[in-house]
Amino acid sequence: MTASLISRPNVGEDAVQRLNNLANYHVDVLKNVGVSIGIDLPGSERIYVTAGHADRHGTTPVKKDHLFQIGSQSKTAVAMTLLLLERSGAVSLDDAVLDHVDLPIDRRITIRHLLMNASGLGEFTSAFVQRQLDPHITYAPRDLVAMALPQGQIFEPGDRFDYSNTGWVVAALAIEAVTGERYGDVIRRLILDPLQLKNTWFGGGAPTDRMMRGYIQSPVKSEPIDSSECLSWAYGAGDGVSNVDDMLDLFGALIKPDSNIGINLSDLTRQTAKHCDKPYFSLSFGTEYGLGVERRAWAGQEVWGHPGSTFSYVTSTWIDAAAKVVVTTCVTRNVSIDETDTALRYPREQLFAMTLNTAYAVAQQQHD
Repeated sequence: MTASLISRPNVGEDAVQRLNNLANYHVDVLKNVGVSIGIDLPGSERIYVTAGHADRHGTTPVKKDHLFQIGSQSKTAVAMTLLLLERSGAVSLDDAVLDHVDLPIDRRITIRHLLMNASGLGEFTSAFVQRQLDPHITYAPRDLVAMALPQGQIFEPGDRFDYSNTGWVVAALAIEAVTGERYGDVIRRLILDPLQLKNTWFGGGAPTDRMMRGYIQSPVKSEPIDSSECLSWAYGAGDGVSNVDDMLDLFGALIKPDSNIGINLSDLTRQTAKHCDKPYFSLSFGTEYGLGVERRAWAGQEVWGHPGSTFSYVTSTWIDAAAKVVVTTCVTRNVSIDETDTALRYPREQLFAMTLNTAYAVAQQQHD
């Protein structure tokens, strides 16, 4: 199987080819379904690398225009939306959540706590019965919150950063309570339309015929479950659908001084929270978190952005503000519920570092 490679001639060809090889490796050796990668550099045409197919039947090669589930990258858009609502005077990030949404949660939890993953709320995804998992089941947002309540308050509100998908369900409910609109419609009005992002949806509505498809192998189902159209379980926490170009534009707007939405990266990173030595959610370890974005150093340089995962989609977008580099990645999988080697089939550190280092190599060659 040969990956499709689209790039400008004579701009870091060796680095781009190595990234191309890695994309092929993810499909041919690690047995993922498809890969889509985009790199945005100042003063240059975008670089795209794709591999594999849009479905497990191998009928359509992955193209840069294919849509995919962005998972927890949705959290960045939710945080940006609430920040804009605060600027309009509709809400304060320091308001108690219970001032806007009636839920059986700790009154000390503020909207800011939700957006910094510092609420201490339990994790609703822990309540899913893995062997009986079926993403086609429709969940109401309040049902998701209820699934987390038996875990109690994990830590004191504001005490630290620790991932909580439940907090983002509550954040989306707060958007709806404050505006009287569907939260996805508010994101479209305040962010997607001003940035002219026509290939991004939150809260449903994405055209399913344009999706890269991901699958779940379940011991209680004879055929793989196509999870590409099942997102009610991820409401507010990860139900976004987008493509490579829109993700580069959405996160890239944070480092453009003339952005139509008037939010920059410093607005989201002015206040941060840090993990504890033994976080409740293991992926929290090593992370510093602002408003809907996290700080990492995948390729030895400070980058801000967000990873994302749903049942069979794993994604990320990262910004190096100093180099004005933005990269985005998506891998679709045919994953078994009982699989114990998921991290080996998706070595995200390798993928993120290789993509960023490719961007740096291309940028350096252009400079030279």
